[in-house]
Amino acid sequence: MRRALVLSTLLGAALAALPAPAQMLEMPPGKWWKRPAVVEALKLAPEQQQRLEEVFSKNRRTFVDLKADVDRRTIDLEDLLAAREVEPRKVAAASEALEQARARLGKARTMMVVEMRGVLTGDQWATIVDRREEFRAERRAEVRRRFADRRNGGRPGRPTARPGAPAPTAPPDAEEEPDVPDEPEP
Repeated sequence: MRRALVLSTLLGAALAALPAPAQMLEMPPGKWWKRPAVVEALKLAPEQQQRLEEVFSKNRRTFVDLKADVDRRTIDLEDLLAAREVEPRKVAAASEALEQARARLGKARTMMVVEMRGVLTGDQWATIVDRREEFRAERRAEVRRRFADRRNGGRPGRPTARPGAPAPTAPPDAEEEPDVPDEPEP
């Protein structure tokens, strides 16, 4: 009986740790109001770009704090689950605290999007809505790129190797290309 309770608690905590499906509109990744292709597609005026930057800047520190809270609470839950003796009540409380932290972060993001929407015209917002699948694909590609970079030890563009496998080598006549960091997104 105790084993079943522990296993069900662990399963519940693992499921709670999974990201919830996106419930809000997918925005273009990064500081999209500064990207020339998006500026052109939306026909953003310089005043709108400035106002969008102000909205982002106003919320930036809050996002850092909320994301740090999510990270801390994730570590707390992971530590409880890794313990030799799992205490279901503590795991449940840590899981609930993590979900509340995620909810606060999600709400802050949603409210920033609402504020940004107020800067845009109806037609500009309709363009964002129409292109949401494209933005989702861009975001997924960025996540995959970052994951691959982490697997490469932070060296973008390097082939990945399985753990324990020898590192890939270049042919003897190949010149080593210097590591050039990706251009930061404006």
